[in-house]
Amino acid sequence: MSLLRKLREQELAGLREQAGKIGIAVGTLLAAEHGRPLRLDTIRLICEYYGKTAAELGLVCQQRGKRKTAPKEDDIKRRDALYVLTAGSGLAFLSPALPYTTAEALGVSRTLLGVLWRASLAEHVETIHGLAALLLRFLENHPAFEGERETRASLMAEVHLILATVARHLLWPDKRLDHLRQAEQQAQLSADPLLTKAVLDYLGYGYNWNLAPGKEQYGPRPEKALLCFQRGLALKDGPASPALESDLLGGLAEAYSLLQESRQALKTLSLAEDRYASTSPATDPGYWLADAPAYTIPLRRVRILINLGQTQGVMAALEESQRLYEAQWPQAKGRALAELQPRRAAVALALRDQELFVEALGASLGAAQQSGSRYALAMVRQLLRQGQARWPQVKQLEEWATQIGVSA
Repeated sequence: MSLLRKLREQELAGLREQAGKIGIAVGTLLAAEHGRPLRLDTIRLICEYYGKTAAELGLVCQQRGKRKTAPKEDDIKRRDALYVLTAGSGLAFLSPALPYTTAEALGVSRTLLGVLWRASLAEHVETIHGLAALLLRFLENHPAFEGERETRASLMAEVHLILATVARHLLWPDKRLDHLRQAEQQAQLSADPLLTKAVLDYLGYGYNWNLAPGKEQYGPRPEKALLCFQRGLALKDGPASPALESDLLGGLAEAYSLLQESRQALKTLSLAEDRYASTSPATDPGYWLADAPAYTIPLRRVRILINLGQTQGVMAALEESQRLYEAQWPQAKGRALAELQPRRAAVALALRDQELFVEALGASLGAAQQSGSRYALAMVRQLLRQGQARWPQVKQLEEWATQIGVSA
């Protein structure tokens, strides 16, 4: 029995479940367990998941269809360094004056776009914002794109989605909505139904969630969110994407819960979770656009149950989300972790559990400060104010309020 199979069985996971955690196809994982040659990027994903080298896992790299020995660890590190170098040298690569052919310009743009999507959970949002803005100007101005208007519009729509995500974490609600609207315009120009559906998904969640915690004028707008999700679900053209459909159904369920339509919310949530069961990162063309890794599914259930005041089952869903998150990113320190932690504090408020609230808020504050996410820190401030209003006698809350500048 191969080491990979032993590790999978230790996690009590089937092939499909484990492949989803790693981010590869089921057939690819089966090939890896049987010692067949794999692509270098596939080997890197498996190594990152298990925290072991290719040699330790007995992985074999493809080279022109022939079997060869496992790649050296420094070979994989060089490949990773290339991505970092490309992102760090964006000023050089993204000059409209460089004589790129159309194929070269598209290659550079898609490579950097991939880097930006992969970096979307990193701490350095200002860096991501700067490079995304630079890529946007490159797409707008380089003459190589003149004959590729639909392709350029598709790439620009994705960049605007990234910029909208960054704007949310920098607490720029007006810019977030502006980028989402521009993404919608570019998606329509691209004539790509899948991308149009993804933009409506992002726009719907933009209206569903607080765009800037603590700012009343930017509170949830479930009526507008409902229309976005319904429009997205009504689009039937283009390739099928269970992940996007699940995300749109989940957003619709959240909008219903904010409107206190419990029957519709729970029914739609059940449909969303059933649909998500058929997703696959390897075969679903909308998986990455949906931005719906496994840990977000029970987290969505938490938000809906809290909105409906149905606290039974909330803690179990929250713990499930935490387990899935740690399984996917065992050493993660990014923004997603800083957003995951405050949910426990919100649940503690709903349950009126003072001890749990203090413990959860402490973890939330630490995660927010570690990640540098303004959005996460704003959520902590909002929760801290609510906690002080409910438990004014707790000294620890006073100390944290002084530490991060929260007025009573």
